Order: sequence, then C-alpha cells, then structure tokens
Amino acid sequence: MDNPWLTVATVVTVGVLRLMGDVIRWLAARSGERLRARTLTELVNRTEPGTVLTDRRPDGAALTIRRRPEDRGERGERGGGDRGE
Repeated sequence: MDNPWLTVATVVTVGVLRLMGDVIRWLAARSGERLRARTLTELVNRTEPGTVLTDRRPDGAALTIRRRPEDRGERGERGGGDRGE
C-alpha cells in the first residue's frame, strides 16, 4: 500500500472489530449465566422445603442452591410482619 494512513486505519478498524466481537461474546456468556442461575432459583422455589439442586458444568464449576427446611421464603415474613407499632 502506498498510503501509510490507509494501513493504520485498516489495522485500527480490524482491532476495534475484534475487540467488539470479544465484548459481545463476553456479554452473551454473562447473560447466559444469569439465566441459568435464575432458572435454578425458580426450580428450587417450586420444590419441597429442604431440596438441594446442584448445577455441575463440564469445566468443573458448580452452583448449589438449597431451599431452607423451614418455609421462611414467604414475603410476608421477610418484611418483618407486624411490629406492634
């Protein structure tokens, strides 16, 4: 190429496109992890108290969610209930 600015512009453009591709892949993986965790939480909320669910992945990572044996997951009890005010 005869024009050095064209070479610089080409290299910068390729670098930016690669970086954007990496960012998009990272965001997709993060979104997938959130969805996976939310799905496990929904599953455990629909089961009996004392249930334990573990999501084991091929890379060795694991996520374990336990539902408390006492049914304290009700929103009314979390809010503090009647304080006698």
